[in-house]
Amino acid sequence: MTQGDNSTVPHFSISSLSLTGTLDAKLQAIAAAGFDAVELGALDLSGAKDGLSGSIERIRSSGLRISALQEVRDFGGHSGRIMAYKIELAKTYLQLMARLGCRLLIVTPATSSHASVDIDRMAADLRTLATLATLRGIRIGFKPLAWAHDVHNYPLAWDIIKRAGNTNLSLVIDSFHLLAQAQGPESLAEIPVERISLVQLSDFAMSAIPALEDQIDIARHARLYPGEGSHGQSIRELIRYCQGIGYRGDYVFDVFNDKYLAQAPQDALQHATQSRQWLLDGLD
Repeated sequence: MTQGDNSTVPHFSISSLSLTGTLDAKLQAIAAAGFDAVELGALDLSGAKDGLSGSIERIRSSGLRISALQEVRDFGGHSGRIMAYKIELAKTYLQLMARLGCRLLIVTPATSSHASVDIDRMAADLRTLATLATLRGIRIGFKPLAWAHDVHNYPLAWDIIKRAGNTNLSLVIDSFHLLAQAQGPESLAEIPVERISLVQLSDFAMSAIPALEDQIDIARHARLYPGEGSHGQSIRELIRYCQGIGYRGDYVFDVFNDKYLAQAPQDALQHATQSRQWLLDGLD
């Protein structure tokens, strides 16, 4: 199977944070590798010599569609100045996204012990954020983290979203966080396909469930492309499941690995193109 225009063929994108170099170099390499979409990191937009406006123009002229912007971290359950700061940061991102034409903002839950673990409180905070985003035509994609002390799996995250009661809230499925807890598509069974806004893909080398501290280190420094790690077949099953329920959004390679970040973008992207083909071949 090869990637094409057929709506039943998985559509692959890649995170700019999986690559090193200037924004120009990343965008050019991504397009040259046959991707037509990119998941942007906010840091990619702030370091250009010609400022934010230059970065926005560069992205527009690249011809690449934007899958999402990541991310507002450690969101929900805070109070006072911390919560006010998170909301102001989100507002800044939403303004930027409106200029970019980006329609999905990724948000991850609090990992700090200072945040409330009251799920109704977290639901209310997400409802507030989703309402702000609705005004700009932007969706909020909430992603649980395997090491979060409160929202560490998808059933919990879905419960919070249901409690929030705002249809502008959706879930971002990250294969790493499923695999790190030895969960599979069955844990997504209660989530309607229209509430899945993005699927992120990466693997890792350990076959057993990593210890909590190892999960964080692997997630930030040693993720692998599907087909290079120990869980490739599980990732193929995740794609089959998502395609089977009618998901037609992007599958984003979200691979943070110090080894790849030491390579030129075009070299690192060889791993991505090989992984893309490996996944497609396994879906025949």
